[in-house]
Amino acid sequence: MSVVLAESGHAIGGTERVVWELATRLPGHRFEVRVWLSESPGVNDLAAALEDKGVPVDRVPEVDSRWDWRGLLDTWRRLRRARPRLLHVHHVWPAADRYLTGLAELAAIPHLVITEHIEGRSHSPAQRALKRRELARADAVTAVCGAVADSLVRDYGVDRARLRVVGNGADLPDAAESEAARLLRVELGAGPQRPLWVCAARLEEQKGHAVLLDALADLARRGQDFRMALAGEGARRAALEARAAELGLDGRVRFLGQVDEIGPLLACADAIVMPSLWEGLPLTLLEALVRARPLVASAVGGIPEVVTHGESGWLVPAGDPVAIADALETLHRRPDLALQLGREGARRVREDYTWPRVVERFEAVYDEVLGLASFVPASGARRGRAT
Repeated sequence: MSVVLAESGHAIGGTERVVWELATRLPGHRFEVRVWLSESPGVNDLAAALEDKGVPVDRVPEVDSRWDWRGLLDTWRRLRRARPRLLHVHHVWPAADRYLTGLAELAAIPHLVITEHIEGRSHSPAQRALKRRELARADAVTAVCGAVADSLVRDYGVDRARLRVVGNGADLPDAAESEAARLLRVELGAGPQRPLWVCAARLEEQKGHAVLLDALADLARRGQDFRMALAGEGARRAALEARAAELGLDGRVRFLGQVDEIGPLLACADAIVMPSLWEGLPLTLLEALVRARPLVASAVGGIPEVVTHGESGWLVPAGDPVAIADALETLHRRPDLALQLGREGARRVREDYTWPRVVERFEAVYDEVLGLASFVPASGARRGRAT
């Protein structure tokens, strides 16, 4: 069965990782997978890696607006040529591919699945109406966590009969990570009384780095020695570097930029910090937990669905630097608690959030949509065009 996985991001992040895992793990005897990516240079490495794995990739120009007739016609023609039996669109709203679902209907693509990766922010009435129409066209909508699913029902009227929760996943750590992690701790300046904390996330407003810097400044005033490694790139890097210098955090905070092999960095941390202001189900959360690292994270999006406060991690209110500072100080002073949280977090992820399980769950959604398993479509869902 032919499947197109479509994703319109301009840089490699969590959504692109999900597309990679699906494209490379869906069983070849059942699915002929093709991936559509944007023309952005930020996803060139992903495109090359997929092609190295034998997955065909198309770089699809962005449709600027509904008046971009040339772009709309080009995308429609691509859909007609590809003729997938199922189109699976991955969204982080607002999406550059917002016209793709309507064009898929015009191109008579038999089945459509939409995956939403994050809770939507407030939009204009016109944007909200466009999003409602887009979601109504889908045979099935999946959300990465219950919080995103609830927002789709509440804000866009998605019928729960078409809605499935399919979480993200994590790879089990490689045994070779331990030596690389040991060397990284030395390189980054960690010591017995100088904990190393790590935050791995795009340098964007959503990820809450400004709040984290305020928390670190608070800890410095309390006399706590530490090192903080920030992994990731983004539009706010220059502003965050300036803010760190203003707060006197030079020498304590290091901006590492994009880190391709994130496993050893997560494994070497005394704690992982996720100060996000809003979220879906971040991959770094799962990748930190599976390595038995104690986690301090904002109680937003799908994070509380995985992390139980005081059992498998430490949850704090979003936007609260004092709460982050208190949590990091507590974990440093209570290594027994940090160890307990890390072990329970790892157990939770290993049971429910591995990539093979994620792919199996998407296979089940595809089977439902294609009528190969029990599925109850909502009124208005497109049915009966299978080829």
